[in-house]
Amino acid sequence: MTCKYCLLFELGHCRKTNPYPRDKEPRYIRLRTGKTLRLTFDCANCQMTINNP
Repeated sequence: MTCKYCLLFELGHCRKTNPYPRDKEPRYIRLRTGKTLRLTFDCANCQMTINNP
């Protein structure tokens, strides 16, 4: 799933405004159910992709 809502922007780590990212990709997010999803970022198009690992 691709979305315009970006967690990097919300956390203040936007690569367009801060060209030196603090963390490396890929990032993961864990749901309350225990399922882990992989996050990848397309900063040129301001998009975040959510995938199953």
